[in-house]
Amino acid sequence: MKRNRIILIILWIMSLVGISFYGGTVSYGFFAAVTLVPIVSFVYLLFVFLRFKIYQKMASRRVVADELSDFYITLQNEDYFAFTSIRMILYSGFSELEGIDASAEYELMPRTGIKRDTKLLCRYRGEYEAGVKEVVIRDFLNLFSFTYRNPEPFRVTVLPKIVALDSLKTVEESLGAMADTYNSAGEPDVVVREYLPGDDARMIHWRASAGKGRLLVRKTVGMEKQGISIAMEPARYAEDPISYLPVENRICEIVIALTMYYLNARTPVSVFMLQDELTVDRVRDTDGFNEFYSRVSAYHFAPKTDKQGRMAELLSRNSAVINSRILILVLYEICPETEKLIRSLGQGGVYILVYIVSESREKDFSSLNIPRCVIHTVSPESDLQEVL
Repeated sequence: MKRNRIILIILWIMSLVGISFYGGTVSYGFFAAVTLVPIVSFVYLLFVFLRFKIYQKMASRRVVADELSDFYITLQNEDYFAFTSIRMILYSGFSELEGIDASAEYELMPRTGIKRDTKLLCRYRGEYEAGVKEVVIRDFLNLFSFTYRNPEPFRVTVLPKIVALDSLKTVEESLGAMADTYNSAGEPDVVVREYLPGDDARMIHWRASAGKGRLLVRKTVGMEKQGISIAMEPARYAEDPISYLPVENRICEIVIALTMYYLNARTPVSVFMLQDELTVDRVRDTDGFNEFYSRVSAYHFAPKTDKQGRMAELLSRNSAVINSRILILVLYEICPETEKLIRSLGQGGVYILVYIVSESREKDFSSLNIPRCVIHTVSPESDLQEVL
C-alpha cells in the first residue's frame, strides 16, 4: 500500500512537470487521470462501506462457557460491481472462532456472497460481544484502507460451565488438617463410639482410633451441626472486563461444582448470594439445582464496594450459617469483616474453607492464624478437576 502511494505521488509530480514545461492535451489528460485516481478510490471505499453487508447468526445467543456452538458468518455484495478486498477482525480474549483466518482477505463478485460455517467458543461467563469486531476494506489499487467497527455486533450471554467433580480433595484434606490441629491442641473429654457404615468419615477421631486399633467416631452433644453452607463473593473484582470476567467466571464455576458435588452426595447445601439483599438457595434435588444454576448464571457482581463486609455481617446473624457443619466461602479477597466472621464461626465449632480466586498463587494467609479454617488460592485459569 505504501509503495503504491509513493508511485502515485511520483506520477502526479511528473504530470505537474509535464503540464508546466510541455503542456498539450496528453500532459493535461495525464495530470487529470493521476489526480482523479485517489478521489475515485476514496469514493469507491465510501460506497463499499455504505453497501457492504455482514451477517452473523447462531441457533441461540445463550451459550455455555468452554463449549463449542455453531456460528455462521455471511459476507454479502448486493451491488453490480466487485468488492475487491474485505478482511474481518475478530473479538479475542473472551471468545474465538474456529477455522477463521483473521489475515484472510475476501473478494466479493457482484451479487454474490461468502458464507463461513464455524464454531464459537466463549471462555468466560458473562454477557459480551463475540464474532466479528471490525471490518477492513481496501480499494482496487491498494492505495487506501478503511477500518470500521461492525455496525451489527453479535452479543452473547454465556452461562457458567458445570464441572462434575469425582472427589473434593481440598475439602477432605482441609477437614483432616483442621481436626488434627484442633485435637493436637488438646480436646477435652471427647466422647467416641464405634464407627458404623454410613457415618461421615470426617467425624472419625483418628487419635482415638489409633489407640484402640479400630475406627471410632465422635459422639455429638446437644444440637448437631447440619449441612453445608456456601457463600459467594458479591463484589466486582475490577472495572476492566479483561480483569474481572475470568475471576467472576471462576467464582461461579467453583460454587456450582461444589453444590453439584454435595447434591450428588445427598448432602443438604445452602448457597448464599447477596444482591440487593441476602438470599439463600437450598439445593436438595435436581429442580432445586436448576433454579440455583439459573440464579448463578444471572448473578450480578456489584461494582467494588463494601458489599463483602455487608455479606459477612448478614451471614454472622443467619442461623443456617451458624448451625452449619461447614461454611465454604468463594471470594477474591478477605476483608476485615469476613475475617471477623470466620473467627467467630470457628470458635462456635463451624469448619470454614475459603477459596480465594486470584492470579497470584503466592498469597500467604498463614499469618491470619484462624482456628478451624483453611484457605486455598485458585487461579482463574486452573483446571477445577485438579485444584478442587
